[in-house]
This record gives sequence, C-alpha cells and structure tokens, in this order.
Amino acid sequence: MIAGVDEKTGQPLALTRTPKKVLGREDFIKLFVTQLQYQDPMKPIENNEMAMQMALFSQVDQLFNLNESFEKLLEMAKAYNFSTTASLVGKLVKAQGSYGRVENGRFLGAEFELDEPANQVEVVIYSESGEVIKRLNLGALPEGSHTIEWDATDQSGNTVPDGNYRLKVVLPGKEQESVTVKVYGRVTGAVLGEETQIILNEHEKLDISDLKEILDPESLS
Repeated sequence: MIAGVDEKTGQPLALTRTPKKVLGREDFIKLFVTQLQYQDPMKPIENNEMAMQMALFSQVDQLFNLNESFEKLLEMAKAYNFSTTASLVGKLVKAQGSYGRVENGRFLGAEFELDEPANQVEVVIYSESGEVIKRLNLGALPEGSHTIEWDATDQSGNTVPDGNYRLKVVLPGKEQESVTVKVYGRVTGAVLGEETQIILNEHEKLDISDLKEILDPESLS
C-alpha cells in the first residue's frame, strides 16, 4: 500500500492501521502455518513442541466453540425472556411509572410511598400534552404507602376522556424532589432489545424490573 504525500512538506504521510484487539481461530492457524514455513530447516520443530502447539490450538479452538455456545445460549435466553414478557400483553399490572390510565371513565389507580411524614401532599394530574387537569389535595400524610384516589374528573368536575395521564406527587418545599409512583395499567406490548421492556398503556416503555405486580382484574372492579 502506498502512502499519500503531504502537499506542504512533500513528505509521505504515515499510514494508520487499527490494530486487531482479539485474535480469531483463523489467526492462530495462520500463525502456526507461518511458523512452519519459516522454521530453520536445520532445526525443525521438535515433536514434543509440535504436540504442545497442537494442544494449545485445540484448547483455543474449544474456547472459541465454547464462546459460540454461550452466544447461542444468550440468544435463546433473550428469546425466552421475550416470549415470557410477551405473555403479559393484555394483563393488568402495577408498575413503577409516570402515567396512570383512565378506561371507560374510570381511573385504574396508582399509589406512592413516603419515606417520612409530610404536612401537605398534593398530586398534580397532567394530560399527555402537559396541561394541568386536576390537583388533588391529600393533606398531611404519615410515612408509608398511600393510594391516589381520583374520580377521573377535571378541576371543573367534568369526566375526562379515556387515556393516559401523568401523575406527579408534590411535597411542601420539595417541588423538585421526585416521589416514586406505582401506576396500575395494562401491558399493551413488549420490546426486544439489550433489555426486554414492556409497553404500558400504549405509551410508556418500562424495564421488567419496574414491574411490581400482576393484578387481578376483579380487584379493580
């Protein structure tokens, strides 16, 4: 390969090559064959050294085969996880998320947890476009888990359309501090990637680790 020439100095430009970080099976074979080709005829490779080379190659070959087996197992595990996750489609679940769901004019439900008592707790409900739909004043609450009760109406008392609504728990003096919300919703899809995810309420992608519980539909009636 001929290098280019620097127009200013007239000197040839250095060629840059990206070194290969990992040797493959073919690389080991080429190295071994090259060693045989350039060995000293007066001092050929001894039988025991040849045996050691072949044993090493055998071990390397087994490692490559083992690596390929692991890759196949990983693909199988991913496929199994995806099929298991896909079986959740259509089910009602409790998951750590931001969007609650209104179906047939009824809020499916949500809850949150306080690490310490709070004097004044407010839940702000937003539309998907970011408009404030309603503010729920929950007053003073103790430490622990609390349910968000909403009658699926706006600030004027009108029933809101079915759909997804973002929920934000606001604590006094801690508007910027987020409180984890667990929403009830329906799994509407699954996404296969590096990590398998569920789609909640046709809107929010969540990791499987965010899934907290599979709900009995009767418990929401």
